[in-house]
Amino acid sequence: MMTAWGADARYTRLVEEHGRGLLHLAILLTGNRHDAEDVVQDVLISVASAWPVMRPLAYLKRSVANRSVDIMRKRREVVTDTVPDTPYDDAGLLRHEEDKRFFELLQDLPDRQRETLVLRYHADLSNAAIAKILGCSVETVRSQAHHALAKLRASESVLARIEQS
Repeated sequence: MMTAWGADARYTRLVEEHGRGLLHLAILLTGNRHDAEDVVQDVLISVASAWPVMRPLAYLKRSVANRSVDIMRKRREVVTDTVPDTPYDDAGLLRHEEDKRFFELLQDLPDRQRETLVLRYHADLSNAAIAKILGCSVETVRSQAHHALAKLRASESVLARIEQS
């Protein structure tokens, strides 16, 4: 027998409206759907127990970002002799071919640069908020963003030249 969901109706509505966006944010940060689903589930459960909060959507986004970055830090620390499975690319989540190409380019960036861009442009966080989440200075955030954008621009120009030939 299934137990009824006991959360506030406003929280349930918030999750229904923004759950997919939170999952997309987590996928962009973690690089794979499996970790992203775990992140979002953990965050939704922990926030439900502390409901209500002042700015629930902003709080959820920041919580997803923090938890995703924590997972990526732990992944960097693991040394293994085997090659990990490649992440699954959920085409239904990527609305356009351009998004898919951008996602592939984003995955080629170093973790810190990818995290910086996703937090800045997808989660719409300030440099100070990003610095706090990533545990670095605002100057480092700016530098990471600058280098990441330069790499993306260079990759795009290379792809455009390949497609034209």
